[in-house]
Amino acid sequence: MSDNSRLICEIVDLIHDGRGVGRPDGKTCFIAGALPGETVEFRRHNQKRNYDEAHVLEVISASDSRIQPQCKHFPRCGGCTVQHLEHGAQVSFKEKQLLDSLERSGMQPKTLLPALSGPQWAYRRRARLAVQRAKDGNVLVGFHNPGSRRIEPITECHVLAEPLAAIVVALPEWLTAFPPGIRLFEVELLSADNGLAIAVEASRAPSATELEQMLESMKMFTTSSAQLWWKASNQSKFARLDTGGEPLELALTDDVQLQVQPGQFVQVNGEINRQMIDQVLSLVRKPQKDTDSSDKTGSSKTGSGKKSLAVDLFCGSGNFSLPLAAHFDRVIGIEGLEDLVRSAEANARRNNLTNIEFMVSDLNDWSGMRKLKEKIDLVLLDPPRNGAAGAMPWIAKAKPKQIIYISCHPSTMVRDAKLLTEAGYSLSAAGVMDMFPHTAHVEAIALFEK
Repeated sequence: MSDNSRLICEIVDLIHDGRGVGRPDGKTCFIAGALPGETVEFRRHNQKRNYDEAHVLEVISASDSRIQPQCKHFPRCGGCTVQHLEHGAQVSFKEKQLLDSLERSGMQPKTLLPALSGPQWAYRRRARLAVQRAKDGNVLVGFHNPGSRRIEPITECHVLAEPLAAIVVALPEWLTAFPPGIRLFEVELLSADNGLAIAVEASRAPSATELEQMLESMKMFTTSSAQLWWKASNQSKFARLDTGGEPLELALTDDVQLQVQPGQFVQVNGEINRQMIDQVLSLVRKPQKDTDSSDKTGSSKTGSGKKSLAVDLFCGSGNFSLPLAAHFDRVIGIEGLEDLVRSAEANARRNNLTNIEFMVSDLNDWSGMRKLKEKIDLVLLDPPRNGAAGAMPWIAKAKPKQIIYISCHPSTMVRDAKLLTEAGYSLSAAGVMDMFPHTAHVEAIALFEK
């Protein structure tokens, strides 16, 4: 239910998605485009029993933290939601979201870690773009409007890494030339350290002649190292269609490389990912080394003669497992998808890491983990947004010395952490990572210890 009335109120807070909170007439109203400390004129577009939703018509009194958005597509494009908020204030907002969520559950970190922050523009090395052929035959490429399936066609994107930002401008013309019989769904762009990939998801694969034309026209707007990947409706993953160039690689540390491909999970912000790995390694309680016991990987046995062990849950293709190998005698990575486990094993071989093993296991059913009887020094987990509720009982029973939880949705991390505190763990440290500047998305890291 909407209301055409023009109303005025003061904004007292921001909620998790970046909308301002006002309370006109005592009823909570979430107002898109409003910032704390402001007085705004707004209009309701959705009225619920306990709250209303609205959008700003005019800012009467602006916050000191309000800035002019850099992108001409803001706020119609759903890619960024808080570009009107000064970047330092964005980071503070994310830190407050984490601490408030912890406090509501009776948790407070002994140490608040410094927020990890990097360049606020040209940071995104991977993007999934919506694609739609319009009635006039032209192809629209962009992100969905907030709360809608409608596409906002974009001609610029300041958060994309530079090679991808240029490609976005050329994509519509390239895709429009595709045969009308190919229905387009989505395009993924991936920028690696040694090249980039364009991955098309469509109704069918191109014929040999069509593919030749696509590859030839790609040369007009991409570099020679650009790859073309494709996934048809009857396929479960992308397949590479061009024949040249090396596999795509990303540096995790100065010594460890991760091979990646479209369709796989990749931390989109390379700078923050490296900082995050460094922070994880700084939090790890390093096992006491035996001076006379080491192997060719550089790992070492503990002073008691027992081998140190780290377990990486939701390990993907090895983003954390590979760097951890230099600090533990043995690392076990566990993932629910067989394709990712095979990719992780290949990454370990490429980096000459012989002290890592990977296994496929349903991360919500821990019957497959009963065979793991060794004493665990560290459990690291990096679950999806819905958290790791199914894994928490096993983690608590395994009694690792340390637990590091990487979260892309702090509320589910806080929910999962309750079981850890009940099992005698305390929250030693926590902090946020500004993985997605100009969005309200909060990435957090938390260390739990006995």
